[in-house]
Amino acid sequence: MVIDFSTFGSGPAPTPTDPRVLFDALPERAARYEFLRDPQGQVLQTWYDRRSEKDLVVKLNTGGGKTVVGLLICQSSLNEGVGPVLYLAPDPYLASQATEQAIELGVEVTDDPRSARFASGEAICVLSLHRFVNGKSVFGLQGDGRPVFDVGTIVIDDAHAALATVKEKFTLTLSRDQHKESFDELLGMFADDLRQQSEITYQGLTTEDSSAVAPVPFWAWTRRITDVTAILNKLRDDDELQWSWPLIKDVLPICRAVFTADKLEVQPPYPPINKIASFARARRRVHLTATLADDSVLVTDFAADPQTVGAPITPTSAGYLGDRLILAPQEISASIKEAAVRGMAAKLAEQVNVVVLVPSHYKASAWAQYADITASKSEEIGAAVARLRDGHVGLVVLVNKYDGIDLPRKACEVLVMDGLPQIYGGQTRREAIVLGDSDEMANRQLQRIEQGMGRGVRSANDHCVVLLMGPHLSRFIAAPRYRSRFSPATRAQIDFSRQVAVQLAGQPLEKIEGVIAQVLDRDPNWVAAARGALGEVTYPQSTVSAGAAPARRAFDQASLGQYAQAVTHMSEAVAAATDETERGFLQEQLAAYQHFVDEPKAQQVLVKALAYNPAILRPIAGVNPTKIKPTDTQAVLAAGYLASTYADRNEFLVGIDVLLDELVYRPVQKQVPIFERALERLGLHLGFEAQRPELVTGNGPDVLWATGGLKYLVLEAKSGASSDKIWRSSVEQLAHSMNWFHELYDQSCSATPVLLHPINKLEYNAVAPPGTRIITSGTMAQLSDAVRKAMVALADAGSWSDPEAVATQYRAHHLQAEGIAQRFSVTPR
Repeated sequence: MVIDFSTFGSGPAPTPTDPRVLFDALPERAARYEFLRDPQGQVLQTWYDRRSEKDLVVKLNTGGGKTVVGLLICQSSLNEGVGPVLYLAPDPYLASQATEQAIELGVEVTDDPRSARFASGEAICVLSLHRFVNGKSVFGLQGDGRPVFDVGTIVIDDAHAALATVKEKFTLTLSRDQHKESFDELLGMFADDLRQQSEITYQGLTTEDSSAVAPVPFWAWTRRITDVTAILNKLRDDDELQWSWPLIKDVLPICRAVFTADKLEVQPPYPPINKIASFARARRRVHLTATLADDSVLVTDFAADPQTVGAPITPTSAGYLGDRLILAPQEISASIKEAAVRGMAAKLAEQVNVVVLVPSHYKASAWAQYADITASKSEEIGAAVARLRDGHVGLVVLVNKYDGIDLPRKACEVLVMDGLPQIYGGQTRREAIVLGDSDEMANRQLQRIEQGMGRGVRSANDHCVVLLMGPHLSRFIAAPRYRSRFSPATRAQIDFSRQVAVQLAGQPLEKIEGVIAQVLDRDPNWVAAARGALGEVTYPQSTVSAGAAPARRAFDQASLGQYAQAVTHMSEAVAAATDETERGFLQEQLAAYQHFVDEPKAQQVLVKALAYNPAILRPIAGVNPTKIKPTDTQAVLAAGYLASTYADRNEFLVGIDVLLDELVYRPVQKQVPIFERALERLGLHLGFEAQRPELVTGNGPDVLWATGGLKYLVLEAKSGASSDKIWRSSVEQLAHSMNWFHELYDQSCSATPVLLHPINKLEYNAVAPPGTRIITSGTMAQLSDAVRKAMVALADAGSWSDPEAVATQYRAHHLQAEGIAQRFSVTPR
């Protein structure tokens, strides 16, 4: 070998730092990367001008090429000497996708954080967040004695999805099956406190009722924190806990603990992300996100600077997106059944690739007869996506995967979303119960829906028909207050699609199929109209709620034991909350910090919080039950409630569909809290006063209706039952609720005991209270049918706010208060 020394001594060739120049200089990039898209060039220029700011948010439409932008930012930072550089993806599948794109670009990457090329700033390290955020991270943890790996620049892809991964990593989960002795010891330790919150819920834990979700009161948690620490510390080397224990052990006193039937989850209010010192010390942190307007969660969970988060980097136009037709067939015509939509999707799959996103295996089973592939595990999904991108497959069902998959061009020309993403963990289920229909919960759902709908449109040249199944999804595009929160481009496509839906109103499924064919066949008039709908769309300014920064500061101060300062900051966050339900939840956290400073005052704060949100923790002294009674006639109350709840006909009809869908008996215990909430709302729709005593006070029935004339219905919900008989425990619970009623209400009031259960056959030794009625699956269907017919008539006449019209329809469909329980129920046998 002969070395040409004439090239030595002249120094390395200059490397560009401007990412647009850098892109042009990449010598080995694949043919499909011939040029940067205009939106990519725009955001790269703005990032380059602002690159000295530590926290920057880059927003691009779903499918706008965020990964390429992120990789060019990484390489630019390397060239500038702001390395080592780390590119983080939410999961291993997305990390592998980013690696593939980097190779196609001709950018050197590694997936080995110990690589000398990475450490020396010569290669970008692409990792999933699972490998970066964990208790044994090779990057080191703050305060664990190991050296911390210095990182200059961190780019986080799909930051909103990444946050879910981060919260999961900062959650300690103690499985009942795997750690029975420790679980039982902890459950026994808090038994009295859990029973004080709700005896029924505690009994659910002991009988392993999967619907039970029981938060440990913060005062009980802090009182026993030494014992808790000792139990968990013994398990620090456990196969599962070793990944989470080091991350949360230092903030254990301020963590929230929630028991479910199968696990204990311990989670801090926000991730103590500074524990990952490499993240905290990075000189540049870039968050790549889609286009949702509310970025408060980046401030609360990633401790990002609210000023820079509030000034995101965006292209000048948001219209650079493939065309989509977004339809909800069952909203177009109530006569269209789910089975028919599935059949149509299967027929379309004979010609094009159809991808179906479902939230659960239960939902996936309904597609089993049509599916060519059903995938749920990461490797299965990866293989299915690869096949779709290679050519025609048919109908592919993906379980609980709403983000992180690219299905461009013909990989997915029809996308079906069948049902809302589900909530599985104890902490998230508890938040769903407490936050209900609040803006916070709606925003979380909207993010998943938008991500899901974006799977089939990855560039301006793509097209996709999106079909939404189920009333819950229909509600998010029908109700203006939800629709307005989608990204501008998606909202423009929804608004345009709704114009199409208006022309299809009441038409059979065959007509909808004909319009879908126009889209798939690329009807020139459709293409022109669809692209015209995006013509003037621009990106909005980000919203960072006024309470996000003080809430994060409060947590950071509490993490350091500075509880008085934490109370001050958390008070600011509470004062900034505009949604009452969310305010109550934040006030519960304020009380938890206050407990370290002034225990009696913490209880007073909790009492005040109940006025905003009755579903939060109950104070030590408990909550006195409040009596209810109608303040007007049934028709007046019903019309007032309907008028205040629904803004227009579409929202009204979809809202009724959502309500009645939640009142279907399903053998899924985790759905029972949703059923109970819907049962309370049904009472309000019917013009009754309604409350949930067991939720609010920890005692009494699931739901109580005051139907007028000093008459009441005591309602116990067993909608998740799957047995062929009513167990003795169920009727005993109903009897207990009747005793509660008689203790609270005087003899002038009368109550009918009502059990909601799929069947009316009692166990041989079960004795129901006198006068018990059973609303079975059959009679609930009759009640739902009557409600639907009455509401449709009111909607068609536009008279749901008119008490006289309401009274007429309720009489016509036998929904008047007197005798309603008897009409839609049967006696036990």
